[in-house]
Order: sequence, then structure tokens, then C-alpha cells
Amino acid sequence: MQQLLQLLVLSGAVIGSLAQCESQTERLENLTAWPKYDRNSRPNQGRPQAVNVSIQMYIAAIANVDQKGQQLAVEGYFRWEWMDPRLASGDDCGKITLQLPAPSVWQPDIYVDNTLDEWYGAGSLVLYPDGRAWRSARFNHKLRCPMEFHALPFDKQRCFVQMSSYSWDIDHINAGAFSNGAVVLPEGYTGTTEWKLGAVEWEVTTEWFGVGANRQGYKYVWIYITLERRPNAFMVFVFFTCFAFGIVSWVGLFINPSAAPARVAIAVIPVLIMLNLESSVTSQLPPLNYMTWLTSYLFTIKLFTLSVVVEYGVVSWLMTIEAHRVRKFEAMKQMAAAMKLDNHAVKHAATDPAEEKVDKQGTIIVLEKSPEQVHEVYKLFDADLSGCINKHEIQLGFRKLGQYLSFDQVNRMFFRLGVEGESLQKADFHRLLMDLNDYLPGTPFTITYWERPPSIQVDIAFRYIYIVALFIVCVVWLAVMGM
Repeated sequence: MQQLLQLLVLSGAVIGSLAQCESQTERLENLTAWPKYDRNSRPNQGRPQAVNVSIQMYIAAIANVDQKGQQLAVEGYFRWEWMDPRLASGDDCGKITLQLPAPSVWQPDIYVDNTLDEWYGAGSLVLYPDGRAWRSARFNHKLRCPMEFHALPFDKQRCFVQMSSYSWDIDHINAGAFSNGAVVLPEGYTGTTEWKLGAVEWEVTTEWFGVGANRQGYKYVWIYITLERRPNAFMVFVFFTCFAFGIVSWVGLFINPSAAPARVAIAVIPVLIMLNLESSVTSQLPPLNYMTWLTSYLFTIKLFTLSVVVEYGVVSWLMTIEAHRVRKFEAMKQMAAAMKLDNHAVKHAATDPAEEKVDKQGTIIVLEKSPEQVHEVYKLFDADLSGCINKHEIQLGFRKLGQYLSFDQVNRMFFRLGVEGESLQKADFHRLLMDLNDYLPGTPFTITYWERPPSIQVDIAFRYIYIVALFIVCVVWLAVMGM
């Protein structure tokens, strides 16, 4: 029974106390009434005591990372806390909750120094009976964030938020952080699909401005946000695509150079792909005066694909020279056929012994009295002007005429001519010239690299140089990435 009476007495006291509390509007009006309260004056006005203002950002999410504009957009809640003894009610009526902007109450002019654009939404100001004021507002800030792209796509960006009082120096406003830090993040938040949230740190500094008597210090609260790029998309869709089309260019080197449409198409398409990839990457970046890891790789592979186009131009030029040499060879064959007819006519026109004597030496006479072109052909083969033509000179001479013989073919030619030595005399060369089709061997079974046409030599050499250099470039770039 005694406990019941105590409970009734306590309930009556609480009801009586609540009945004595005014409405929040009335309580606010009483606390902020002039001249007791001046909303344009800070707490402790006229006293050598600064107002301690605690600042905290609750970053709910990273809204956007604009790397082209070097901007970071964050959203969340901006919180301030300070003591204003003038607002202490000293009663048990609880806190007063106001909707912002709450113009009747003095508030510190905290601002974000590196903001480019800002938006504030719903917010509240809570006044506690002990004079403590707590302010929270929804925000979206677009912040200036200088970025460095040398390591793209493995780069890390360190953005910052710089907060302070705009008009009150350290003698009046002492900005600092909440007891649990200047920044709070949702538990388990890891960033965006493109950027991984790294370390988030904060510090409080004093920055000085002005000179002499005008020199003033301001307390700044800094928040540092480290963003690490997730490189998978760049590696898959840019790096390996770039490498794949580098391989496509290399595969095109195995197409017969005489198939010009196919060869040109497979050489030019990778160049266009490289230009498209390069444009796609650079369009996401601000104008840079340096190369990034990725753009330098794209530029290098672009040079590789361009080199294939240039190589085919060189091969086509060599093929033109080879075709001209083949025409000279055909002309030589026609000249040899005409000389053979003339020689045949000389042999059958001899009617006296003197003429028969001439006929017995007809091969030499015909060679000595043959047209000037014959002597030009002979000089073409007799490079050292020794009067005889060795096997190497035969091979080089035919190369100059677009006929690429192996050394085994030259040996078979000597065997068919019945020459046992290492060189041909003029008479042997004349016999070869008169019956060129009979003495020329067929297609060789094997032929060395140095015995092939120049266009084929360039094509084969470039295949090996290209693929080796391409793999070296990729290994070097990946090694630099690891460093």
C-alpha cells in the first residue's frame, strides 16, 4: 500500500511539472527575446573566450566522381555542435527541436572552402536545456579535387573537404571535430562501382591569412578521402582488347602480299580500333600534358599497328621492283630466242669451208657480235668483270632478274651445262642464254631466307620482330604496373 501511494505522488509531480512547461514556440520566444538574446552576436560576446564548434560530416554515399572535371560529389548529413549559455533553460521540459533555417537563433557560419556547388535539404536544430545546440542538415556537395592520372587505371585519388568559419577567426570560433571524429561513414560502405573507398582521415589545422596587424588565423577541419580505381573494366575492355588487335595486325602479316584488299583491310582496321580506344579513354580525362600508364600503352600499340601499314607499303614497293626485274627477265628470254634463230640461220647459210670455219666458232662470233643488250646481261652476271661467272654471281645475277634460285638449283644448272668447275666461261654462258628454259631448274624443294625475294624477306623478318616486340612491350607495361 505504501509503494502504491509513492507511485501516485510521483505521477502527480510529473504531471504537474509537465503542466508547467510551455510550448516549444513559447519557450523559444522566451529564450531569444530581446535584449536578453541577440541572434547577431555570438555566445561569450565581449569575453576572451572562443566558441568551440564541433564539426562532423556523415557521408552517406559518393554520388559521383567526375575525373574529367576533377570533381567529387558526396552526399550525407552536415552536423555542428556548440554551447550557447544564453539558450540554457535550466528546466526539465526537455529539448527544443526547430526546423532549419531557424533564423531566430545564432549559428556559426561554417562553410566548405573547396565546394563548387552545394545543396542543403531538410535539417533541424536541437536546443538542449543545458545550452548545447546541435544542428544537422542534409547536403550534397560537389567538391574540387585535384587528381593525378599517371598510374591510370591503377591510380589513387586523394580528395579533401576543407571546413571552417567564414568570418570568425580563432579568437572567436574554435572549430574542431566531434568526439567520435570529423567524418562518419555507413558500416560496410565500399564506394562506387568504379572507385573503391580507401582510407578516410581527418585533421584540424590553423591556417593564417594576411600580414602584419591584419594577420589572422582560422581553424580548419580537413577530411581526406582516398579513392582507389577499380581497374577491371579498363584492363578487360581496353588493355586486352588493345593487345588482341595488336595480335590481329600480326596475323595479317601471314596473308599473301599479292592479296592487296585483304592485306590492307586487316592492317588498317586495328589502327582504327586503336584510335577509337584512345579517344574513348582520353575523353574521360581532363586535358593532360603527360602520358598515363594506359594512354602510353595505347599509343605504343597504335604505333605497332601503324608499322604494319608502313611495312606493307615497303613490301608493295619491293614487289613493284621485283615485277620490273621479272619484265627484264622476260625481255632477256625474248632476246635469247631471237639470237638463237639468228645463230641457227648462220649455221645453215654456210656454203664454203671458210664459212664452215666461221660456223665452228659461231658461238663465240655470235656472242662477240651480238647486240649491246647481250653484253649488258653478261656484265649483270659478271659483277667483278673477271671474264668468268662463278656460282654466287649466277645466283645474284638471276636475283637481279627476279629469279630467286637456291644454291642447289645453281649446282643443278652447272651439272646440266656439263660444267665441272666453279665458274662459267663465255661460251658456257652463251649456251645457257640460248636454251634458258632447258637449263633453268624448277621450283626448289627448300630455299633459305637469304635466297627468297626481298619482299618476302621483309615480311618474314617483320613477323618475328613484331610479335617479339609486342610481347616485350606488354611484359614491360605489366611490370611497371606491379612497381
